[in-house]
Amino acid sequence: MGQDTFSDMAGADGKHRTYCRLCEAQCGMIAHVRAGRIERIEPDREHPVSEGHVCIKGTSMAAITYDPDRVLTPLKRVGAPGEFAPVSWDEALGDIAARLQHVIDKYGGQAIGSYKGNPASFATLHSTYGALFLNALGGHKNFNAVQIDTGAKNLAQELVFGSGTDWTFPDIERCDFLIMIGANPLVSHMSLIAEPRARERLEQIAARGGVVVIDPRRTETARRFEHLPVLPDSDSWLVAAMINHIFANGLEARAVLDERTSGWEDLREALRPITPELAAPRCGIAADQIRSLAERFAKTTKAACYGRVGTNRGRFGTLVNLLIESLNVIAGKFGVEGGWMTGLAPIGKAGEPPAHARYGSARSRIGNLPLVLGSTPGGSLAAEITTPGEGQMRALFVDSGNPVLAYPDGETTAAALEELDLLVGIDFYVNETTRHAHYLLPSLTFLEREDLTDYWVRNAPRPWVQFSPAVIEPVGESRHEFDIYNDILARMGLPAVFSDPASRANEAPELMEVADRMLRIGPFGDQFGEKPDGLTIDKLRVEHPSGARTADRFDPAKSWSRVWTEDRKVQLWHEVTQGEIARLLAEPALPDVTLLMFGRRKLGSLNSWMHNIERLVRNETPSLMMHPADAAARGLAEGQTVRVSTLTGALEVLLEVTEEVVPGSVCYPHGFGHKGGWQRANALPGVNINQIASSRPEDWEQVSGNVHVDGFPVSVEAV
Repeated sequence: MGQDTFSDMAGADGKHRTYCRLCEAQCGMIAHVRAGRIERIEPDREHPVSEGHVCIKGTSMAAITYDPDRVLTPLKRVGAPGEFAPVSWDEALGDIAARLQHVIDKYGGQAIGSYKGNPASFATLHSTYGALFLNALGGHKNFNAVQIDTGAKNLAQELVFGSGTDWTFPDIERCDFLIMIGANPLVSHMSLIAEPRARERLEQIAARGGVVVIDPRRTETARRFEHLPVLPDSDSWLVAAMINHIFANGLEARAVLDERTSGWEDLREALRPITPELAAPRCGIAADQIRSLAERFAKTTKAACYGRVGTNRGRFGTLVNLLIESLNVIAGKFGVEGGWMTGLAPIGKAGEPPAHARYGSARSRIGNLPLVLGSTPGGSLAAEITTPGEGQMRALFVDSGNPVLAYPDGETTAAALEELDLLVGIDFYVNETTRHAHYLLPSLTFLEREDLTDYWVRNAPRPWVQFSPAVIEPVGESRHEFDIYNDILARMGLPAVFSDPASRANEAPELMEVADRMLRIGPFGDQFGEKPDGLTIDKLRVEHPSGARTADRFDPAKSWSRVWTEDRKVQLWHEVTQGEIARLLAEPALPDVTLLMFGRRKLGSLNSWMHNIERLVRNETPSLMMHPADAAARGLAEGQTVRVSTLTGALEVLLEVTEEVVPGSVCYPHGFGHKGGWQRANALPGVNINQIASSRPEDWEQVSGNVHVDGFPVSVEAV
């Protein structure tokens, strides 16, 4: 087969169409293979949405696939953390199954937990079958990135619209004015929105009307558009004051509020004290600017307000997300062209309420906090292991993640991991977490497995779906997580994930067989022959190898049909809203000398697991950004080593004095401070800034369990 010939056979010479599985953009790519090995990766210019766009991370996946530090055989712990010896799959899985059975017999299945990292979000049905595996063992402690990423957004959506997973997002194809709070899409590629060409879309919006970026830092996105500098963790004051001004001036969409919502009068009254004048010193934006922004938003027909990770990780993450959702509804932007909307996932039946656990239906063992989407608060991982009593965690699976770096107070987490009866890592690196594992099992990169864009394309302004066969055969002895889980269940005499006990006994269906069934019954599927023009995986493979558009656009008006509250009306008032507004108003003003910490990321750095590739990190020099006025007040200078400290701990970091951050704040990137089995990552400068964030439940947001890793106060002094 020629090198210019396309193939869908794993490892065949030639070009292979695939797509990136690192973020919601899921850009189309072409991998060039020779003698079973990927030579290079380039963008797929025939992809119906990315149209030739791809970032440096996607094209670097071959370097990760062939990284000399990659784990390619099962490893068994033989000594101190990080000391492993290779073993066979049979020995590893046999011992894991036996140890799990011992834990279940002695403590019950509730003593087993799992952590699923960011990569699991973009692999076909990974979160689903991972949860089913844990359920099969009798466990229910699901740890993941929710409480450090989307938890406040999930909760706000559930309280307002009745679903934590029918994501709201801006109709950026037709929007004329977009407000972005705590978002940096020129780096993140429009998180929670599946749009590969986000920069072009934003530039088009700016040309039609405007893009306003609200952030404590003059980010890459803020430099390109209109920037409103805001104090860290103060977005609630800003958005509350905007809503106040809209109501005070009769700019609300009264007909929509009367006919399709409930509780708006209660919200209006609760926000009456939060005038632009009151909010201005709290958020750092002048009252006149707040009023102007509110009027500009309300009076632009096609407008939306979008918040991202920067709105989720502070003291009032749930409140600011509740207010963002409410602002879009109050100003008449929800369910209208160019405004705020929801979409449809290509898998599963459309028009059905969400299947996730309802908010408040369960509470955490540590901190007694309500669970969001059934997720155990991530900050409690160490305490779940070390706190005696019923439900104490004795076994943990860490699947494609690194909670020691991701969660607060990582050294405490690392020490707690040593107390487990069983820790299993499923990964392709020995990282700061998996170095403590009893077994580390090698998993596949996305170039070694087949996948379907099953979930995140529900948030696509230009919806599409794509199936990608595996580009190459698995390297070494790597295996698919789905197969690993089912092998363990089989050794324990338990039914396979997705099996039908009535007709298939313990036989495990193929993962893509399950995905195909879900695609075929979905809104764009062929309904098993009833819709001949509908999609199947075979049709995608043969007729649409670069992906198929499922619609020109989602109809924004149909977003109203995906309101799943009891009365099918948008709920603008809830006891959570009431309590959080009262808490905001009772919050004392911070002393002028206070410095608030917040995070940042760079284009080449996707969390910690991509830090071992030279191409991605060769220019990484983590630094603590500080405004010149704050540096002068403390007698600090550019390039100096400083100590940044909290009640939890202290770290020494390199200081960068810059006007790119607002006075009263400091900024440091997350995910550094490596000491795993990866040489390049270990050689990087920098520290794990989450080490000084609090892991005490009383310091988290009580309504969501979100940890406070942005906007927490720190002290900075010369070393």
